[in-house]
Amino acid sequence: MDLTDPATYIPILFLILIALLFLIAGLFLITENEVGILTRRMFGTRMPPGQVIARHGQVGVQATTLMPGLYWRMPIIWNIKKAPVIEVGEANTATIESIDGRPLPKGRLLGDEVECNQFQDAEKFLDGGGFKGPQVGILRPGKYRINTLAFTLKMWTAAQINAGQVGIITAQDGRPLPTRLIVAPPPMTAASPELPHARNHNYFQDGPAFLDSGGYRGPQQDTLQPGRYYINPLLFNVDIKSVFEVPPGFVAVLRSNIGEELEHSDSKPTPISDRPDFDQTVHSAIETILTVDRNRRGIWQIPVAPGKYNLNPVAFTAYLVPTSAIMVDWASSQRPNAPEMSRPSTAPMQDTSSYPYLTDQTAKGVSFFQFSQLKVTSKDGFQLEVDVRMVIRILPENAAFIIARFGSVFNLIQQIVHPLIDSSFRNNAGEKKALEFVQGRSQLQQEALEKARTEFAKYMVEAQNLLISYIAVDESLLATQTQKEIAMQQQAQYQQQALAEEQRIAVQEKTARANLQPQVVQAVLQVEINENEAKALVKQAEGIRDSTRIKADGEGAAVRTVGQAQADAYLAQATVIGPERVALVRVMEQVRDGQIRITPDTLVATGGDGSSANTMITAYLATLLAGKSTAAASSKGAPAPSAPNAPSDTPTPPAPSTPRAAAKPSA
Repeated sequence: MDLTDPATYIPILFLILIALLFLIAGLFLITENEVGILTRRMFGTRMPPGQVIARHGQVGVQATTLMPGLYWRMPIIWNIKKAPVIEVGEANTATIESIDGRPLPKGRLLGDEVECNQFQDAEKFLDGGGFKGPQVGILRPGKYRINTLAFTLKMWTAAQINAGQVGIITAQDGRPLPTRLIVAPPPMTAASPELPHARNHNYFQDGPAFLDSGGYRGPQQDTLQPGRYYINPLLFNVDIKSVFEVPPGFVAVLRSNIGEELEHSDSKPTPISDRPDFDQTVHSAIETILTVDRNRRGIWQIPVAPGKYNLNPVAFTAYLVPTSAIMVDWASSQRPNAPEMSRPSTAPMQDTSSYPYLTDQTAKGVSFFQFSQLKVTSKDGFQLEVDVRMVIRILPENAAFIIARFGSVFNLIQQIVHPLIDSSFRNNAGEKKALEFVQGRSQLQQEALEKARTEFAKYMVEAQNLLISYIAVDESLLATQTQKEIAMQQQAQYQQQALAEEQRIAVQEKTARANLQPQVVQAVLQVEINENEAKALVKQAEGIRDSTRIKADGEGAAVRTVGQAQADAYLAQATVIGPERVALVRVMEQVRDGQIRITPDTLVATGGDGSSANTMITAYLATLLAGKSTAAASSKGAPAPSAPNAPSDTPTPPAPSTPRAAAKPSA
């Protein structure tokens, strides 16, 4: 070989070039953000059937990976693939699915956790008996060097529970839930002989701990409070709900779905009552099942007070029961003259499932039940429309019994309150005429309220008040009644006017009496004065009478005494000289004393022929002269001359005869 010949160096240079290329081809640089995944092409043992990832010198994709650094591998035997480092963000989790491993046990969805440095050591995972398929373990925020040919990763957003929300957990894997259960019992939190690896699952963030603690599949009792949770979404389904709020004026009756199904005891049918009544008697304890044990199915006897609660709607069913005034309204909002009532709109009608009807415009704690107005028929055949408002109340301690018996307050209103009030008004209207029904509104309202109180007490419902707001009556009946009322009002007006006139007369009379009151007083005083004067005159007359009587008695006694003395004297004289002479002596004494007149007062003389004509003329002239003499004496106040009276006890001598007038000679 000629070493000086350049051609002799060409094969050597070619071999050196091939060696350099082979050397360069086997060099691999793995940076800090990369993972080297090896694949053995030849010169190794073959993998058994069903194995995917090679290990321990087997040909195929190797479980081991290369960390950052410079590596050389025989290019013909090895192939190195670079994969980026897996980075899980702060708000994410990553689930793992193994390409190789043992088959999952029957009934299992996820493979149990195997110590493998959080899936960064695939060979250790497989040697430790890792299962093929989705894994219970997850990757939390951080960077991981994962063999992406051995494990498949999927990014998920971490469960975020905000304020005012609650997370409801449903386990997808674990022990099968018994058929008699709806909600899974809580897993164990401490080790026990049956579950030696039991521990706290840290609010479902430790999936292996949940399974090791005997967790069951299905809905879980515990809920997630506000916060961020790194939960395996393949193991737990997180359903975010709003917190349950019991508004003011309400309580929540909880029906527990926790625990086994209740055993039904054999019972005979209850006889049907032959007495019509609204009373729906509870026939067995199954209808109420009121309990205070939260791990037993049934209705909680103690309701939940107003407030916000992280309620699990799967484990507990809440029934809102108003404890403030419940208004049941039978009225027509379409009638123009209907009274204004604050109530929800009737179009569209409220869905019964949305009770209580709470909106942004209605105050919480206030609920309405609206029906059409009550249409009744009176005894005389008139159609009446009655608008009624009923106010009832349920005590908080009785709320559980209402739910146990009726299922909801809406059912209570539909089944009891509405039929009772409707029938009460219909029956009352059928017994009365239309006007009596309208005029007896207050009594009707009171009777309906008392009946409602009695009937509702059977269901532990308090009837607080019943109000009749409006009664629509036939216009013709109202017109007749209006005319009658107008006539009665006119009569009353006329009566009032008559009374006013009578009052005016009485006022005028009293005014006149007041004006004449001074004269009346004066007359009354004058009457009293006259009465007093009359009494004085009577007294004076009585005094004169008594004085005169006494004086007369004295004079009479004196006269009697004198007369007696004279009589005795006359008797003595008569005895001495005789009675005739005594009488003559007495007459002469009277003539002497002038008591007896023997000469005429007037003397008229006529011619002396003694004819009868002269005699008549003489008598007439004597009479005229005697009359003039008497008139003159009367005008002067002198008493007319009269013959003196002799004492009764003195014998009166006979009057002398009147001498005949002497006749004068005529001329």
